[in-house]
Amino acid sequence: MSGDDTAEAVSQRPAAAGEASVVLEARAELDVPGETRRQARIFLTWFVCLASAVIASSLAGAHVPMSREGSAWAEEQLSAARARRLKIGLALGLLLPGLLTIVVNRRYRRGGAHARGIVVDVTAGGELRVWGRGYGVRVRLDGAQFTERLVDVYAGRLGAWRQRRFAVRGPSGNATRDIELATPATADDDGLRVDGGEGDCIELAREDFDRLRAETLRLTSAG
Repeated sequence: MSGDDTAEAVSQRPAAAGEASVVLEARAELDVPGETRRQARIFLTWFVCLASAVIASSLAGAHVPMSREGSAWAEEQLSAARARRLKIGLALGLLLPGLLTIVVNRRYRRGGAHARGIVVDVTAGGELRVWGRGYGVRVRLDGAQFTERLVDVYAGRLGAWRQRRFAVRGPSGNATRDIELATPATADDDGLRVDGGEGDCIELAREDFDRLRAETLRLTSAG
């Protein structure tokens, strides 16, 4: 399945041995916490490329014996060294990190390959799970608490926008973590409590969000 797909179909895939089958599955549309990792990767890319350009440029310098300084041959060697340094600076210090930045930004964009590697699913055994790209969280839905709110987020280059979120907190005494999922808010979401300044959960496409919300609410209510 392509990492650039904009929606993920409901999956009825077989489960691993001893594990409940998946009855509803979606791929993330945007990994908002991943924006910090994107910035770190771009900084590291530019740092390594610029350091490599400096080292390569020094190695490409002209080595003229003192006895031949000032000669026509020496001037030719210095001119050739300056040209090599310019080429190295443009290639390693500008072109390469620029291209790598485009690749990283494309991978981390909304609907990009990074986000599509994050899976959210509901199992027949009554669990909501988030896994992939460093995620690995599951919550039992029977007896869990379900809450909703609107959140105004700001995420660097992605800008600021309002999300609709639902959060699931596992039953008391159950050694699970909370799960909160989001989608871009619409006018139909007005009326929920509004919070601000948080960009700490993944986003789903609205269709996937609505399906997962409905199934999660059904299972938490049943519990």
